[in-house]
Amino acid sequence: MKNSDFRVDSLGGITTLTLMVALGQMSVGLFVPSLPSLVAYFDTDMGTVQLTLTVYFAAFALFQLFIGPLSDRAGRRPVLLSGLLVYAAGAIACALASSIWALIAARLLLAIGACAGQAISRAVVRDKTEGAESARILSYIGMAMALSPALTPTVGGQLHAHFGWQANFVLMAAIALGLALYCLVRLPETIREKRPDATDFGAMLRNYRSLVTDRRFSGYALLIGAIFGALFAYQTGSPYLLMVELGFSPQSYGLLILFNVAGFLSGNLITNRFGRKVGIYGMVRAGAILAFISGITMVVPAQLGHVSALTIIGPSMILLFAMGLALPSAMAGAMQHFPHMAGSSSALLGFTQMGTGALGSLVISSLQNQHPHVMPDVFAVSGLLALVALALVPRPEGIGK
Repeated sequence: MKNSDFRVDSLGGITTLTLMVALGQMSVGLFVPSLPSLVAYFDTDMGTVQLTLTVYFAAFALFQLFIGPLSDRAGRRPVLLSGLLVYAAGAIACALASSIWALIAARLLLAIGACAGQAISRAVVRDKTEGAESARILSYIGMAMALSPALTPTVGGQLHAHFGWQANFVLMAAIALGLALYCLVRLPETIREKRPDATDFGAMLRNYRSLVTDRRFSGYALLIGAIFGALFAYQTGSPYLLMVELGFSPQSYGLLILFNVAGFLSGNLITNRFGRKVGIYGMVRAGAILAFISGITMVVPAQLGHVSALTIIGPSMILLFAMGLALPSAMAGAMQHFPHMAGSSSALLGFTQMGTGALGSLVISSLQNQHPHVMPDVFAVSGLLALVALALVPRPEGIGK
């Protein structure tokens, strides 16, 4: 298949890129319903079990900084295929883990493999499209980034109940191997021109410095980070609040998360319908404001001592709605001015996204035992950061910029 034959806006192209992203996200979603039961299984405490998420987020963030430039040098295809094989090996190691620390180490390997799909999927879109068209394609791929952690807890809860927590990792390995085989046969190389110096340390630093000092890139990246900081804090903290404090079962927890799907789908549908007309900045502005509202609606009831499924799920639905509005446009806006280093810009976006996610997760895993309601505070801080990020982005003169 020639490079020109591959269309990212076709059903096959969108499906392939979406699965590349979803594989990394389902590593969290499938696993989350099993967290409380691992305390007894490994004879440990909840804070240590939550490190399986924090370490995953941190490794995912850090290794993207290398994966992106590597794909600029070697090409998207070989880096992706290698990542999928590493992911499958990490999933199998997770299923065979005999201690909590072995599981944490295997989760690190899982993250190294998973970050390739997310970084390279965005780079492929940037290789093939520009501007508002990138935002439209990324809005479909963005479904995987929100729907995977929203839907997969339902699947994970059922697999845990019927086959045990290890079954989730067996499923992850099977999907990764199937996707690797498909990409080997169907996915061509999309990079227009390889850059031999892309992995040179000095060149990497210069590229990342030029990205960080650009207000458009840093503003959009910070907004993405703010949203994912709240999202991953939710993924880390909600199992405790809903299953331990409020008494929901793993299956019920998975079903409750389905309410978040409605929030994200609504935001994503609006992006697909009005994104081109409103423009990148307009969609991002709406998402940032709603992210702030999400933080307020979660922290106020918590400060008043009222914590229920409604006060947890309701604000998270608003957050997912904001994510559906802002995420595709923010990714497109951040990358559209850097076609010559799409891999590096995608990697830095991923680092910001997963790095803030790791920070949110770390705050929860470190403090939730002493302060059970710390998650609403993280939501509020993330909402404020979303507004700060919006202020950094220069307001464009034209529509669709």
